[in-house]
Amino acid sequence: MAFYTLFAYEASAGSGKTFALVIRYISLLYLDAHPASILALTFTNKAANEMKSRITAVLKELHLPKRESELNELSRILDTDTEKILARRREVLERYLRADLKISTIDKFLTRILRKFSLHLGLMPDFSTDAQGVEEEVADRFIKEVIRQERYGSLRRFARFEAKKMQDIFDYFRLFYTRDHEITFSSRECENQIVLEKMILEKTSELKEAMLRCKGLSRSAKEALNVDSIETLMGKTWITKESLADFRYFKKCYEPAHDTLFFELKSLLERYFTAKECYFKNELAALYRIYKAARRYENINRSTLAFDDVSSMVYELLRQEITNDFLYFRLDAKIDHILIDEFQDTNILQFRILEPIIDEISAGIGTGDFKSFFYVGDVKQSIYRFRGGAKELFYFLQRHYGIRTEILNVNYRSYGRIVDFVNELFATRMPHYTPQQSNDPASRGFVGVYEGEEITEQVRKCLDRLIEKGVLSENIAILTQTNEDAFTIKSALLEHRPTLQIVTETTVKLIHKPKVAAVIELLKYLYFKERLYLANFLTIIGRSWEERPDLSTFSVHQPPPLLIKSVIERFDLFEGDPDLLLLMELAQEYPDIETFLFDAEKIDQDAPGNTNAGIRILTVHKSKGLEFDHVIVADRIKRPNNRSDSMLFEYEDIELKAFYFRFSKREYVDEAYREAKEKERKLSEEDRLNAHYVAFTRAKKSLLICKKERSSDFARLELQTTERGEIEADIQKSVPRKIPPLDYKPISLGSQEKPRSEKGDEAIDLPSVHFGTAMHYMLELMGAFDPEALDQAYWGMRNRFAAVLGEHEMEDIKARIEQLIRDPKFRELTKGECLHEQPLLYRNELRVIDLLVEKSDRSIVIDYKSGQERRSVHRLQVQNYKEAITQIKSRPVEGWLCYLHRDAIEWIQV
Repeated sequence: MAFYTLFAYEASAGSGKTFALVIRYISLLYLDAHPASILALTFTNKAANEMKSRITAVLKELHLPKRESELNELSRILDTDTEKILARRREVLERYLRADLKISTIDKFLTRILRKFSLHLGLMPDFSTDAQGVEEEVADRFIKEVIRQERYGSLRRFARFEAKKMQDIFDYFRLFYTRDHEITFSSRECENQIVLEKMILEKTSELKEAMLRCKGLSRSAKEALNVDSIETLMGKTWITKESLADFRYFKKCYEPAHDTLFFELKSLLERYFTAKECYFKNELAALYRIYKAARRYENINRSTLAFDDVSSMVYELLRQEITNDFLYFRLDAKIDHILIDEFQDTNILQFRILEPIIDEISAGIGTGDFKSFFYVGDVKQSIYRFRGGAKELFYFLQRHYGIRTEILNVNYRSYGRIVDFVNELFATRMPHYTPQQSNDPASRGFVGVYEGEEITEQVRKCLDRLIEKGVLSENIAILTQTNEDAFTIKSALLEHRPTLQIVTETTVKLIHKPKVAAVIELLKYLYFKERLYLANFLTIIGRSWEERPDLSTFSVHQPPPLLIKSVIERFDLFEGDPDLLLLMELAQEYPDIETFLFDAEKIDQDAPGNTNAGIRILTVHKSKGLEFDHVIVADRIKRPNNRSDSMLFEYEDIELKAFYFRFSKREYVDEAYREAKEKERKLSEEDRLNAHYVAFTRAKKSLLICKKERSSDFARLELQTTERGEIEADIQKSVPRKIPPLDYKPISLGSQEKPRSEKGDEAIDLPSVHFGTAMHYMLELMGAFDPEALDQAYWGMRNRFAAVLGEHEMEDIKARIEQLIRDPKFRELTKGECLHEQPLLYRNELRVIDLLVEKSDRSIVIDYKSGQERRSVHRLQVQNYKEAITQIKSRPVEGWLCYLHRDAIEWIQV
């Protein structure tokens, strides 16, 4: 039997990591592990959804020829005949589908734990999660508490003495918070910085006097010895030397006695920085405790947490408040098996939370209980250290638990020439590198390395070449080093080819995805029984609003995920759509459909990905886990920002050894600090090398690299211009769709302004149509009517309409909407529940209400307009809206036309 209870795969890029995870999970099912006892953790929703889909698909299709490789691998691992595996397929599948699965992102798993035990911390279970948490509120609470505890004077002295802004001090607090489980502050006596500063300046004067005894000392040397403060001293080049003999202006007059004074000076400087750091730690420790208490207070008071808060609170729960047995009881099942994807991205806090469970699993192995622990990852793809990812965990666990590890080194993704090229580059530059074998016997593929100072021009030429060779745009990805570079390249490409379809990685909220919105509309109809919701649902999925489908089989008393699943299956909505899988996963957190619908519009979850066809432009970090037929990797356009964190954390393996405050040139006088900084420099170099490895291994058929001649981010790779192989043209495929594509929208935004094509109509003013459509789209994107939402919606509008609108037009739209959200009338009318772009069926015509505001005593219809033509038609439209909503809701309805002129907002009540 080849099933190892403690096992890991070191899976290089394209080597079948997901395949290995799925086979491991299914193997556990065949070994009679209950699905509820298997915890499978990923780092992205996409990976979690893909894992669920793959497990289901493999179990459903295991008897088919296309699943032969999965069947044979299961046979090998389980050491049993394929016939016996197939004989149990249905039973295993049914057990899997009936179970409460624990396949999710690690963040969701931790959130699930916290919701069940939140009352132990005084937190309500219905808390919300937000990337920013309650930062502004925490800052206000912190200042009030500092004043109340009479520490405001200490805070001011610290800020003034160290020239620190409040933002800098909060940066320290946030760094402490992410490592709160590792850092211990111990108050200690510190040397007096003022006394040390005086001693340093005296020693500098002594050194200067000794050097001035040399009659031949040059003017430049004398200038170099002029020091009136420590800041001036640390700005001198000679302070960075190992010996004063190494400084060219001092060579002529150098004597060994000078170095004696020099070394004494450096020793004093080391003591000074240590004293300054000691003062920092003492002062900040007391203030940090207030910050942490303020943050916890606001978390509980506002019931809003950032992801760091969730991890911190769960760690506190598991280490202080609850036992493992109680945890298992409340999670409804004992966790006997853990599978972790992308283990190199796990941070130490996440491991510490899981550690007691892993310890218990490890201790139970060999006692007769069936338990297991499995992880898969690739330290070469560790690129999230800035978020806390600790690749050292991969080998630490291997040693600590005696985990058997095997290497997956066959690349099933990239063509042979790309595999060979990557091996050549990284085999001698990366530790733990095992050259990959290619699964491409013909050694196909294309690799091109191009050099030039204008990266946007190089990218344009590479793109032109791919398109000329017959490559489809939807099969091309351009990987950049930063988001700013992505926008720069996109603008340059659109200037060159205005009709180019480009998809950037802008965030789309899950509830704004058409199929998800459709499902929620039908759930609203089933619960509220209002005909408008059913019409919305039918319209969005592309069916006639007049249909009267039989909905008698649906019960609002079902658990939300099961009801959603029934809707998806009944109307055949699922075509491998990860959005719907994610919706079902989120619905698991709600006990009934009522609470789900209450929260539905507030779901802040990002959609798994953008499905629009076109050239993809995204950063290397966002490309991780993805693959593309043809990849262009762009060098960094601007020089990197050399600003580093204000603190330096030094680890031994996975234990925090020390942490230092960064002071300019401290490394030249403090040996321990110098070693820590050198270790950090090497880790940063590894991060950059790993990012290049990730970028190059995304390519399947073609890899084109655009590098600068000077100051290249690829300098360490010593890339030489080259071309290997031939670019393979894509085969155009025409696949009929049973339903509209995933990016289908029920009606074009602003459609009520489109001129009709009836005889006698004047010609369509296409620029005006684009302008009106873009304005409506931007207003639709605004979840709230405030400056932050305005800025986000503006960039969303730019991403979609930059190809058809000029810079002036887009800025004009932004200015008009900015004027609107400041308008007193608008602010008054929109006090209520604001529903954007509401479909409405009336007199056999489908329309969309720009904004429907639900107040306690009435409904308000607001229709936006950018032009004044056809005012009578505009009035008729709003009148129709009013009549329809009055009939549906039986309540008063106000109607308003809102004209967004360039210099004013005009209101007309209908």
